[in-house]
Amino acid sequence: MKLNKIILAFLMLLGAAQADVQSKDVKSNLAKGELTAELWGSKGNQEKQMDALINKIDTIGYSTVASNRNIQQYYFNKFKEKNLEMISFFGLVNKAALRPLLLKNPDFGAYAPYNFFGYKTLDTKNDDNTWYGHLAPKTMLDIIGEEDCHARVAFTDMVGSFDTLVEKEMKPTMSKRFEHTKALPAHGLIKMVKKFEKTDDMDTFIENFTMEHDGRFSKHHFIIAGFIDFKFEYADMELPFDKYDAYWVSMLCHFEFSNSIFNRGIPEAGMFAPCSVYFYIPKGTDELHVGYSSVSNWINALNFKDQKRIDYMKSIDAEVVETLKEMGFELEVQD
Repeated sequence: MKLNKIILAFLMLLGAAQADVQSKDVKSNLAKGELTAELWGSKGNQEKQMDALINKIDTIGYSTVASNRNIQQYYFNKFKEKNLEMISFFGLVNKAALRPLLLKNPDFGAYAPYNFFGYKTLDTKNDDNTWYGHLAPKTMLDIIGEEDCHARVAFTDMVGSFDTLVEKEMKPTMSKRFEHTKALPAHGLIKMVKKFEKTDDMDTFIENFTMEHDGRFSKHHFIIAGFIDFKFEYADMELPFDKYDAYWVSMLCHFEFSNSIFNRGIPEAGMFAPCSVYFYIPKGTDELHVGYSSVSNWINALNFKDQKRIDYMKSIDAEVVETLKEMGFELEVQD
């Protein structure tokens, strides 16, 4: 019994022990690794239980920007590959709790929404469990570069309220930690800006821009997996949000890219997807800013080591930058 517990703890620490994700011995991870995420686990297929959980998040002030369920079926239809029994993604926001954070630092948009996901592989012999969770709050905060202790506590508490609901409703029976031995990138966000001609009709400007944006990204085989206009939402809630003339977030997804990772042995990387791309216009300016979490965070935070796969991931990241450049954006210089 004692030996079984030791083996189980070892497997849980290493996660799925995928060939492409660099593993370290337990002592090394404990001594040097930093937490990327801790996923919960429950026996069998927990799809219905996850749906029931999402139906209750309004009781704690949360809502979904998008619910992208059973993506494995899209992978099979498009690529004729099936290695997952289930993988689903939910973009979560607590609009009231986010507002002071977004007013303090627009870069919180990289995790507004943040992603809660769950997956189950077809390998029922070795892993007949559903795993679910999200990036650790510290990981998200470190990626956006937020250093203010009060903001970090507020964001962590916001995420923690959801975690409490997960434990109450899902009643997980196991967990596994993912730790990174590489440091996260010095600049976790890609940030760009473009000048535009000022307008009194901001609604039409946003509508035209998003149509062009979605069309250009569609040509590069991206899809928009969710959208939220925070300026509109806070006006509807009668809450001031005057720091910005506009602020919205699009959730970007690339099926070929995600299939090549989630459906080919590393479903836990789904904690990084879809990517929240945030746009904002500081009040009274003629500058449209955009930012999102770089794919380098995936590579470092999950200890990817296969260079061919890393090169492909970076090429998709570069494609996002090039598409935004086509629209007139230029990279911001980050200190």
